[in-house]
Amino acid sequence: MDRKNLLLGNGELLTRPITPTQGGGPKKYPYTFDDARKRLLPKVRSMLNQVKTKPDIAKPRGEEVAKFTLHPSFLAKSYFPEALLRNCGLRSVGSKETVITPEKTTKKTSPEPEASCCLYISGSTGSFEAFLNHLDEGDFPQNVKKDIQKLEDIAILNSKDKIKQIDENIEWLDVALHANSDDLDIITEFSNYVLSLNGQVDTQRKIVVGGLTFLPVKLPMESVDDLAEFSLLRVVRSMPQLRFDEPDTFRTILPQTPPQLPTTPAKNQNERVAIFDGGIGVDDLNPWVTEHIKTGPETPVAECLKHGCDVTSTFLFGRIEEGQTELPQPYANVDHYRVVDRSAGRDPDLYDVLHRIKSVLEDGKHSYINLSLGPRFPVEDDDVHVWTSTIEHFLSDGNVLATVAVGNDGALTGSASRIQPPSDMVNSLAIGAADTYEKEWNRAYYSCKGPGRSPGLIKPDGVAFGGVPEQPFKVYSPWNGVVGVCGTSFASPSLLRTAVGISSTLDYPMTPMAVKALLIHHAESNKEHRFDVGWGRFPDSVEEVITCSDNEATLIYQGVLTASQWLKAQVPFPDIPLNGDITLTATFCYATQFDPEHPVNYTRSGLEVTFRKNTSEETESFFTNKNLYPTEQESRRDGHKWETSLHHSRRFRKTSLDHPSFDIVYRAREGGQSVPSHELDPLPYALIVTLKVNNTPEVYNNILQRYPVLQPVRLQGEVGITI
Repeated sequence: MDRKNLLLGNGELLTRPITPTQGGGPKKYPYTFDDARKRLLPKVRSMLNQVKTKPDIAKPRGEEVAKFTLHPSFLAKSYFPEALLRNCGLRSVGSKETVITPEKTTKKTSPEPEASCCLYISGSTGSFEAFLNHLDEGDFPQNVKKDIQKLEDIAILNSKDKIKQIDENIEWLDVALHANSDDLDIITEFSNYVLSLNGQVDTQRKIVVGGLTFLPVKLPMESVDDLAEFSLLRVVRSMPQLRFDEPDTFRTILPQTPPQLPTTPAKNQNERVAIFDGGIGVDDLNPWVTEHIKTGPETPVAECLKHGCDVTSTFLFGRIEEGQTELPQPYANVDHYRVVDRSAGRDPDLYDVLHRIKSVLEDGKHSYINLSLGPRFPVEDDDVHVWTSTIEHFLSDGNVLATVAVGNDGALTGSASRIQPPSDMVNSLAIGAADTYEKEWNRAYYSCKGPGRSPGLIKPDGVAFGGVPEQPFKVYSPWNGVVGVCGTSFASPSLLRTAVGISSTLDYPMTPMAVKALLIHHAESNKEHRFDVGWGRFPDSVEEVITCSDNEATLIYQGVLTASQWLKAQVPFPDIPLNGDITLTATFCYATQFDPEHPVNYTRSGLEVTFRKNTSEETESFFTNKNLYPTEQESRRDGHKWETSLHHSRRFRKTSLDHPSFDIVYRAREGGQSVPSHELDPLPYALIVTLKVNNTPEVYNNILQRYPVLQPVRLQGEVGITI
């Protein structure tokens, strides 16, 4: 069937609030209070003895940090031991995920390894002593006793927990402290402590995000263990190198005659896209590109300029096909920010590049951005990198869509092949590379693989053609004519071109988040695992995304959820005889604030989505985490419903559905704790639904007639509904 029908808009008019239902019963505890008290007393005594032996200079404000590990039954945010901390004068400064085998379980089976949460709890010696005394006497209030029963273990946070990848050949260290923008005294005490170790802290380059402060530190390598003794230090690693076009990207000049540049301005003069890269250095792209030099006075590097030109040209014109004589009209103009210079990626200059990017994003001028660079090292589950958390902040309201290359180390073994920051941002689109644009495709051998952190497990979000030596990505280069390139650096702006093409082609108020949802919705899966290719290969055709066939209807819902709101989203359903099975595909996307110091509870907002086949009260799961987690224990984790992108397709018999709908609940947390409903910020969301019926070509027209509130989206400059 021809894809001649346009998307249907106004889906949000098919939503309505519903009354929440209450469920669940009393929580089962694995330990009685007396059992928990006896188990924890020796652990707290041991921890306190270690606190007392640490020198005062390593304890800012006289505080030390301990690890409070929750029993796996209490992983959910609502079980945060708030009463215990308040009663003893302790505070939570962060958390991480851990896997433990508890002594006892609330289930009928024997204890086995399960995912849980390790809280980083800071307090003075006096506060920990008060905790020990109350625990010894057992005189806690009842709500504190319940919190004690949630704990599986208590121990000191030792230096080995904080030290990550250390390369003795790298002079500078990348450090994160548990300190927010008001904690200047902690920064001062840390600087004095580093000075006592014959090191230095570059406080001018510091970046504060949430409850973490990131700093470059120069220190003799033999003092790293001592550095990690500083109680409020979260993590220390060697300063990563800048991932720009590493590893050495395939780039060759091709004999093909360069196509002619277009003579028309960009289609959408109201949109300017930000590309952060190595510069332009030539005038050929001036009709559509403004180059902004954010680097120092150093002479630009030719390789950086060529990379910047190739990336920008990819966004403007896409890939070049054999025999192509003219380049297409760009969808939008570009602000190209030269953020890489000769020294970038050396020592603390990784922070310089990030500061340059941050200074642009603070202006809030761009709805679409591309990053084909970042730190070259694999993401970690326990700690969020400064690049990720800094840029994530500017995407958390859903008004900016960033495409981010995942890196080109996918051919390495083990964890070294994992995606690289900042492509682990939950509010971005992380782009890997496919080896071809033709029908049968696979992940390009160099494209970094997932998983991402959880939440944000599905990373890359998907792949786009990025070229391989046997079939390079052909791009127009003002420097060299037509060049063949390979890399996620080109897959990323290629996908952004499609994204901006959607918003520039439609005369419909489409948020960047809705564009993101549309792209995920139309990703084509293959037999490769989600961790290798995400949701699949993204379409490179705008028409493919904005149209549908006669036997299907694709609907866009856009809206804002309010505090603890329950919403029913009706799925339009035809009232004609159905001649085949029904395929229902749905994609939810939302944007969220985040807590970088709490990777296990990184996203503050979450959607709980259930599905109704008909108008009955019975609900069931639609989005599933099956086959994503290695073990059943991991798959049960609370984190899955806090994923910012949900996508699934299910097949039903033609008699199985009647007025189907989704029930959507908005939940939130902050600092790993549940948040009162009146404190929740409005949550913008986008939902894309496609209902397809085999052998029934009247579906689109019937739904259009049955639901008059739905209207086909319009094209820019057009009055019809077909293309």
